[in-house]
Amino acid sequence: MPLYESPAIIIRGIRLNESDRIITLFTRDYGKIKAVAKGCLKPKSRLMGRLEPFLHTRAIFFGKEKAELFYLNTSDIIETFTGMRDDYEKLMRAFAAAELVDVCQKEKDANRDGFNMLLVLLRKLSASAMPADKLDMLLRLFEFKYLSSIGFMPSMGACAVCGGAIAGPRCGFNPSRGAVCGSCLHKSGAQTINASPGAIKLLERSLSTPMERLERISSGTSLLNDVERMVRAMIDTHTRKRMKSERFLKL
Repeated sequence: MPLYESPAIIIRGIRLNESDRIITLFTRDYGKIKAVAKGCLKPKSRLMGRLEPFLHTRAIFFGKEKAELFYLNTSDIIETFTGMRDDYEKLMRAFAAAELVDVCQKEKDANRDGFNMLLVLLRKLSASAMPADKLDMLLRLFEFKYLSSIGFMPSMGACAVCGGAIAGPRCGFNPSRGAVCGSCLHKSGAQTINASPGAIKLLERSLSTPMERLERISSGTSLLNDVERMVRAMIDTHTRKRMKSERFLKL
C-alpha cells in the first residue's frame, strides 16, 4: 500500500477500542484525513503523547487511495503550542477553529492556504498575550478567511445585488452573497442581516491581509459584534449546523 507523508495538525481523536483510536488530521498536502492509530493507547506505544489535539506533527500514514480510513505509522511532533494549553480562553478558540475545519474541510482535498491559516492561528494563540476581544476578532477573521479558502467567498468590495458602493449608515450582509448597500436591503433576501460599513470594510481588508498580520487590524467592540454576527451567519448558512464550540465561547 502507498505510504504518505505530510505536515499535519491533529484535529481530534476518538477511541476505537481498548488499544486503538481514530485520529482526524488536517494535513498540508492531502487535506483532511482520518487514520487508525493502532496500539496508541498501550503504555509502551511509540505514538503515546503524539496524538493530542492541536499538535503540529509530521505524519506518515498508509492505505489505499480511495479508502475511508488510513493507518497512522508515525507522528513526529514539530510544535506543541504549549503557551495556550493552560489558558482556557485560548484553548476554546483553538477548539472552535479546529471544529470549523473538521466540519467544512473535504476529506483528501488539499488546502494549503487553509492549513497555513490554522497553523498561524495556533502559533499566535500560543505566543501572544491578548485580551479576550482581540482573541475573538482573530478567531472570527480566521473563520472568514478559512471559509473563503474553501470557496465560500462573498462579494465584499461592492454591493452583491447592484454592484454599487457600500457607503452610508445603512447596509447589510447576506451570508450567501455578500455585502448589500442600503438601497438594495429590501430586495437582497431573507438571510440578509444589518451590518455596518466599517465591519464590511474590515472583512474585505482581512482577505488581502496575511494571517501573520491580522491582529494589527484595528477594531472596537461594535465592530467585533458586527463581524461576529456576519461570520456566524456565514457558518450557519454553509454548514447548516450549530457549532459545539459556540456554547463554550459564550460562557
